[in-house]
Amino acid sequence: MDLKERLRQLSSISKLSIASVEEGEERNLRERLDRLLRTEKVYRRRALFPIEKLVQGEILSAPEGETFRAEEYFPPDYRYGEMTLAEIHHIPTYPAHLLLNDERLKDFDFKKALFLDTETTGLSGGTGTFAFMVGLGFFRGDGFVVQQLFMRDYSEERASLSILQDILESYQFLVTFNGRHYDIPLIETRMILSRKRSKIREMPNFDLLYPSRKIWKGAYENCRLVTLESRLLGMEREDDIPSEWIPSLYFDYIQTGDARKIHRVFYHNRMDILTMVALAGRIHLVYHDPQAARPRKGMEHFSLGRLFWDHGDREKAIPCFEIALKRCNDDLAWEVMKWLSMAFKKTGQGEKAHSLWHEMMEWPYRKDAYPYVELAKYHEHRLKEFEKAIQYVDQALALTPSHRERDIELLLERKKRLLKKKVGNETR
Repeated sequence: MDLKERLRQLSSISKLSIASVEEGEERNLRERLDRLLRTEKVYRRRALFPIEKLVQGEILSAPEGETFRAEEYFPPDYRYGEMTLAEIHHIPTYPAHLLLNDERLKDFDFKKALFLDTETTGLSGGTGTFAFMVGLGFFRGDGFVVQQLFMRDYSEERASLSILQDILESYQFLVTFNGRHYDIPLIETRMILSRKRSKIREMPNFDLLYPSRKIWKGAYENCRLVTLESRLLGMEREDDIPSEWIPSLYFDYIQTGDARKIHRVFYHNRMDILTMVALAGRIHLVYHDPQAARPRKGMEHFSLGRLFWDHGDREKAIPCFEIALKRCNDDLAWEVMKWLSMAFKKTGQGEKAHSLWHEMMEWPYRKDAYPYVELAKYHEHRLKEFEKAIQYVDQALALTPSHRERDIELLLERKKRLLKKKVGNETR
């Protein structure tokens, strides 16, 4: 065998060796990743108080293993807040797409909607955060069902996600409270890590946080779910646990298997879902029929008026502004009068706008020169009284702070134009 042939053989052996080594390294890396991502069962002492003894439910089997599910049914006449479940079920739901500016919600229907709320091992939402409980709610007839998938151990996550995956396929819409930025991304992450496909991100989501802020921001100290539950819906929970305790309660349960504390999380989660149902009903009712909803605060009427105006429903907007003006405090009244006078002006009710601007000039808590500017426009364009318009511009200039340079510039331009009109009118 000559030297050339020997070199060729050595070269082919070397290539085979490298290929086999690379293949082996790839296989080892895949196995190591699988071990890191696998949720192993936590071994602990046999507990005297397992969750099955404290919470009514059943153990479900899936190809990936087992998980625990609790279920509770609420009849049509069940009332949480101001309406029964049957009343909520039959409220017109067209406001959903208007309030979230999402055309996919045009066909929103409570019968096709799945309410979702998670309880997790932390608030960060990263890859190390588990959704150990997924609360689900849906209408069955005119009644309502709450199901809660609960991981008795980390090793039950894949089975829990598999069951959740099947349930999601049965519904067209999701209803959450801040789920857009927390629950949905978290579940999607857990699905990806478990190598599962899910449509949760693509489902049209009626996230209650955003319409709640549009309607009640400023009416209460904040728009957290628990605040709206107590202050807006008038409901108080009995013996509930603070949300911030929940992760540590689950960690304790995982180590001991003792469910005497963690079982209270089922009540907490169930109440969150029922509050979401009541809040969804309230949002749709107050938009569909403000008189029937009887908003209690001036801010609520004011917010609704602005929403109706933005959505082109002027017939609903003006009564809301008028009621808001009667019920709001002095700090809010100035803004309400601005909107109401603008609404009168835009709908051809000039005399009402004119009267309101004069009322604003006498208002003891006057905030800016708005009524003087509007009266200057009114006398210039409608009454052709240029001298009177100039007087209002001068008053507006006197009230405008020196740092509002652009406002001052516009007022001076208006005055210059009015002086020309006045001169031209006098020379005729």
